[in-house]
Amino acid sequence: MDVQDDFTSVRSRRLSDDAVEQFVRLVRTGRLQPGVRLPSERRMVELLGVSRSSYREAVRILETMGIITVSPGRGTWICADSDRRAVRLGNPWLAMHERDVMDLLELRQILEVRAVALAAERGNDGELSRIREAQEEIRAAVESGRADDMVNADEAFHLALAEASGNRVLVSAVADLYRHLEGTRRAMITIPGRPARMNPEHAEIAHAVLSRDPETASRTMLQHVRRVEREVAAAIAAGRLSMEGGGEGQSRPPITGK
Repeated sequence: MDVQDDFTSVRSRRLSDDAVEQFVRLVRTGRLQPGVRLPSERRMVELLGVSRSSYREAVRILETMGIITVSPGRGTWICADSDRRAVRLGNPWLAMHERDVMDLLELRQILEVRAVALAAERGNDGELSRIREAQEEIRAAVESGRADDMVNADEAFHLALAEASGNRVLVSAVADLYRHLEGTRRAMITIPGRPARMNPEHAEIAHAVLSRDPETASRTMLQHVRRVEREVAAAIAAGRLSMEGGGEGQSRPPITGK
């Protein structure tokens, strides 16, 4: 098997991030076996469609993770225990962007808990109908099992809630927040059990808003955001500990409340 056949050009987000995820996926699925020597840097840059600087950044991250080893003047190899490390990593994107991810999730709590209460109080019939439709889209997306559908349906639901708040600045802020959260939300789909929890959690939020119960709407949104934040924090810790070889790491404490 020619190792070059397994690599494809990367797109979106930081190119080095996509390159890292591609390596981890190929190791985890057995397409890249421990001990395999990688093609030259020049060839890898061509295969991945990235610049030399992006590829070198990816190599630096992968070496820190223990996925590859670099021997100056000799080449780059897949580490002997890379398969074990790749399995433990889960989705490495979260661990690589820990600070930004946790800051965005904190902002999400500030914006969306208030937005959902306003939606319950102010939403007109058309806006409430859109929330109902968006919830149905989440249910269908979860049943399909398609990650892209789940990510898109989730964003549509939360934007529908913001739009029903009647506050145009809040709508803009939530839309901007979700643009920044795209990578995080795609990574969240890989967290065990998260897709299965999407439908009941969002259904509970929708029910409270459609019942015009702002207090319950705020409470259920707060519970949802905190649950997601705890799951993401745990996933980040797992990825970081794997990169550090299993030692204790310092993480930002999750958002808590009474």
